[in-house]
Amino acid sequence: MAVLMSLLPINEEESRVAADEQLSRYREERGIMTMPINPRITSSWGDGMSPSTAERDPYPIERMERIRHAKGFIRYVDRCIHALPKRSHQRLLRARYCDGPESDHPDATAMQVLDISSSSYFRLKSEALLAVSFYLGVEVHE
Repeated sequence: MAVLMSLLPINEEESRVAADEQLSRYREERGIMTMPINPRITSSWGDGMSPSTAERDPYPIERMERIRHAKGFIRYVDRCIHALPKRSHQRLLRARYCDGPESDHPDATAMQVLDISSSSYFRLKSEALLAVSFYLGVEVHE
């Protein structure tokens, strides 16, 4: 069945969008992974409820499970990016999604880090997203 699926034509645009969604989720999961397990406690007078500066989960175990799943997803995406045959695709995806700083314009930041023109950047990004969609398992077949 897997061989049959690989012979079907690929919807390139939807595959790129699916890969972009997974890589954007990667950035969110990295943020979750660095969150503290217990919220910060501040001193205050109250009605007996525990004061907190952050929203609390009912149980820290749930947060620990979420962090464990985030670590697994991050390792999976890192392995998929590392498996790409072209180093230029690896460098671009790492600069744009993995190592790049949080900014309002991540594409512009990645272009600056990679020191390439916008036309080269978007051409490479299009190729890299299509390639990584295969490794992430999110290729959309027509």
